[in-house]
Amino acid sequence: MVYSYQVVKFQTISFVQGNHWSQSVGDKGILYKALKDPYSKLIVQSSNGSKKLYHVPKDRTVVVTNHTIHFLGELA
Repeated sequence: MVYSYQVVKFQTISFVQGNHWSQSVGDKGILYKALKDPYSKLIVQSSNGSKKLYHVPKDRTVVVTNHTIHFLGELA
């Protein structure tokens, strides 16, 4: 898999299987760390209503600020 850096504006985010993620708060926003090997999954719903599933590699952090999500991942 080739992962690329994603910056996505969103309306809602769903972390598939919440036990595959850890959550913390940092100065840049809310941080979610992928815990499952080889990747954890998240679903991003954009403001136009479309939903996309992404794979985020293990030990990578997803940063959520306002209505923007920053992460290294791959569209599934």
